[in-house]
Amino acid sequence: MEHENLSGITVLDLSTVGPGSRCTAVLRDLGATVVKVLAPKKEGRIEPPSFAYGAHRRMKRARFDLRIPAGRDAFLRLSASADVVVESYRPGVAARLGIGYEDVRKGNDKVVYASLSGYGQDGPYAQWAGHDLNYLAVGGLLATQGTRSDGGPAIPGATIADGAGGGWHAALAICAALVRRSVTRSGQYLDVSTVEGVLALNALNVDEFLATGNEPGPGSTLLTGKYACYDLYECADGKWISVAAIEPKFFANLCRGLGVEHLAHAQMDEARQVEIRAAFHAAFATRDRDEWIAELAAMDTCVAPVLSIEEVTRDEHLLARGAFAVASGAGREFRQVGDIVAGAARVAKNVPVGFDETDSSELLASAGFSLDEIDSLMRSGAVE
Repeated sequence: MEHENLSGITVLDLSTVGPGSRCTAVLRDLGATVVKVLAPKKEGRIEPPSFAYGAHRRMKRARFDLRIPAGRDAFLRLSASADVVVESYRPGVAARLGIGYEDVRKGNDKVVYASLSGYGQDGPYAQWAGHDLNYLAVGGLLATQGTRSDGGPAIPGATIADGAGGGWHAALAICAALVRRSVTRSGQYLDVSTVEGVLALNALNVDEFLATGNEPGPGSTLLTGKYACYDLYECADGKWISVAAIEPKFFANLCRGLGVEHLAHAQMDEARQVEIRAAFHAAFATRDRDEWIAELAAMDTCVAPVLSIEEVTRDEHLLARGAFAVASGAGREFRQVGDIVAGAARVAKNVPVGFDETDSSELLASAGFSLDEIDSLMRSGAVE
């Protein structure tokens, strides 16, 4: 049975895009109540569309002008009853606004306060502006990617740093801090560096260098394409198939399936990799991708199709697993990636609030603000 493990936990999310929003989408999937604390619309800050960053995950929204005392004080009063605060300003900005960890913990010493940034709260790069590609670059991941036609590293199509390096990294740290709080009854400050999350994802390569002095790069190691048993091959229909037959038994099965059994013993023979690749390319080019998958996948060969995004959305396995949900926004319904975190209570349909709407009045009332106080804050522009 699946459960909403973070039911009863309230998260104030000061981020808009990037690792912070990826983090709170995970927390929402696990059952937390997430309140997106957005800037006034007049500021023109980037806000994701209704189909991005978990906007369909039933998050509440409020707009505070944190640059004026009334807006800041309203936020601090709201944070007094929060379990978690997530911010992704440049290091030092939250404290200058008067909403940093020390400010929040004065009224809530049990708060788990997570600061997500590209490079961490201190260090030589702390004040650098950056995005996903920059974090992948500094974490060494780009250096192991395949190359473009001009010889430079390939650009990954997914925001790996934001999602896994920062977002999931932060969500795990927050969950651990909440467990700790259940024992100690005290809150915690978390300095989450997205680059350090990328470093952890790239640890196999970095650790190899530290242990051996050999620097991994495209085509230099098993995982970067040195051997034919771990590569991509084009099929007759122009579609591609992935091969990751690392273990000898899987490689032998693959060679048998492709009709090149005589190569099974040469899997790691560096002198024969060109020969093996040529044989694989020739074999895969004789049939369409899905024909090969139908035959080879059941033979323990570690193959899988390289799916386009459109194919992903109708993949029979993902559909059977309930990986997609129906959301609504801008007057229409559309499918989205669902609540896929293990332990999340998957739902068939989510109905989000539009980004032009807020729950500010409701949230302030739940925090003990009177109707007159709420009206005054709204009229002053401190809250929208």
